[in-house]
Amino acid sequence: MKFIQVVEQSGDMEEVRVEIEDHFHSAGDDTKVKKLILCADRDAPGKVVSIVEFESWDPATDNSELDATQEGAAEAPATTDVSFRNLDVHYEWIRWLLTP
Repeated sequence: MKFIQVVEQSGDMEEVRVEIEDHFHSAGDDTKVKKLILCADRDAPGKVVSIVEFESWDPATDNSELDATQEGAAEAPATTDVSFRNLDVHYEWIRWLLTP
């Protein structure tokens, strides 16, 4: 079952982008992330939301245990408020699949 993690934090979009790119560079081919979307919350300036897609819960757990992930978490500023939503995807509709 596909798994998505939604990460919400306060911060600067460009700083978060650089952190994510550094993580992908450090993790290399070991990363288990299938897709990552980086968003700014229009209703909450300074709020950054990452939508991270994995094949399932197991690869997400494996990704959390990577050295690059552990090191990145240890280096993250302690003052940044970060919240995580862990979501199992039960159904998914993609518009181009619905159009004849």
